[in-house]
Amino acid sequence: MDNPIPITAVVLAAGTSSRMGAFKPLLPIDGTPMLETVITKILSIPFIEVMAVVGYKDREIKESINIQNHRFKWVSNRDYLEGLSSSLKAAIHQYNLQNLGAMVFLGDQPLIKISTIEKMVQVINEKGNDQSKAIIQPAYNGMPGHPVFISSQMIPYLKTITGDQGAKPIFKHAEKHILFPTDDKGILFDVDTKQDYQNIIR
Repeated sequence: MDNPIPITAVVLAAGTSSRMGAFKPLLPIDGTPMLETVITKILSIPFIEVMAVVGYKDREIKESINIQNHRFKWVSNRDYLEGLSSSLKAAIHQYNLQNLGAMVFLGDQPLIKISTIEKMVQVINEKGNDQSKAIIQPAYNGMPGHPVFISSQMIPYLKTITGDQGAKPIFKHAEKHILFPTDDKGILFDVDTKQDYQNIIR
């Protein structure tokens, strides 16, 4: 997987971490900020570009996480208080429609395995590389999780979403919604509470 993959990887990390009571993106995991852990995993796959959408305390994040990679860039979401939809909209402003699609990650899912991302790229190449309106997700015990692949033909629908919801409202427009099985619990595990974080540390 050395050739550039024409997919934009998008990491959503603009929230205020209100349920956590601490600022999630910079919480250390093995000495590395959580968000940096996620971005580094994604950069290990040769996506043509990787963008992290930040909002709340974005300056602090950029000063604390130093990633030197020509494929990576920060995207600032000034409307982060409007929720996840605003971050997806901020990302698509920077999106190149020549790519196959966008693979959307959550900045608070540091346990996802690199092998899961590799498998997802394989599934996209096999089933989502035909210019159709496609949504592709990994599923653990039948439960779909992140990342979510949104084909280029689906990207314009993201302009219609509002509030603190992700891309789910646009799934109804998909010509195909593919779930592939994985044994990776990390696709479902968000770090939302202090207990979640303690579980990861342990």
